[in-house]
Amino acid sequence: MEYRKLISFGKNSFVVSLPKNWVRQSKLKKGDLIYIEENNQKLILSKGDSEKGTEERQRVILIDGKSITLIEREINAAYIANCRNIILKGVELKSKIKELQRAIQNLIALEIMEQTSDVIYAKDFLNMDKVSIEELIRKMDVIARTMIKESSRIFAEDNYENINDRDRDVNRLYFLLYRAVLYNLEYPMKAFKNFNYMPVDLLKFHFIGFYIEGIADEVRRTARFARKISVSAHDKKQLEQFFDKVERYYTDTMKAIYAKDSELGLKLSELKKAYLTELEELERKNMQVPDFIKMLSRQRRLVSFVHNLGRTVYTLNYLPATR
Repeated sequence: MEYRKLISFGKNSFVVSLPKNWVRQSKLKKGDLIYIEENNQKLILSKGDSEKGTEERQRVILIDGKSITLIEREINAAYIANCRNIILKGVELKSKIKELQRAIQNLIALEIMEQTSDVIYAKDFLNMDKVSIEELIRKMDVIARTMIKESSRIFAEDNYENINDRDRDVNRLYFLLYRAVLYNLEYPMKAFKNFNYMPVDLLKFHFIGFYIEGIADEVRRTARFARKISVSAHDKKQLEQFFDKVERYYTDTMKAIYAKDSELGLKLSELKKAYLTELEELERKNMQVPDFIKMLSRQRRLVSFVHNLGRTVYTLNYLPATR
């Protein structure tokens, strides 16, 4: 932290000098405008042009010689980086067209505008200034809760495909959340004006979104292995009861997050050890059952993700108030 002396300027004004490094990094010069935003006891400074429209970025992705998985990762990365125009080029486009179309359709508000034998031009129509990260978290939460509830019925009905589809929905929302966090970090004045977000809020939102997405992944993987195992009716009942416990664990953790209840978050953090011990007992009884150990490993990760999600309550909520 750097201190600057306040200087009296005339009868009604005061002046404070700006750090030279900040001026240079912001590419400011004499006569440029600087925006000042009041935030309780703080002042937020930004470049005068930060209120202008953001540049329309473009990314060209060459697809020849690449796997679909790699191309999809490049598309997702461009989307998260707020590239409004994504162009796929290559002579191999014809042979990969269905997979590429699916990869584009999996991203919210990204649409194919033009397609030829060797080019796909996709454009994004989102107004990032209106994307509420908190609403995205609530949507992800609703879907994740449903997935956990459905996983407890995996032995009674094979609903894996439904769980898998819901996991894709969570992924789509998470990509948009990730993008919104980066966008608001890049334009902090917009974040503050549009949603009253401070950088520490964005950090917290990203952690929450990251862990919910991880929880959804582990629920899907748990269901994938659980549908294959063959155990006694008693053990199936135990597993169903454990799934119910995880559902309550997750639901209570999200309740603590919404209420910003650090004490509840700390209380819930004590459950992890007991849940992992319960899984160890189930493991000892079913060591020889195919896919059982794989399922339990996903359950362990699921419990750990819920535990880590709860950390956002009792760590970040203890930071000094930002507004």
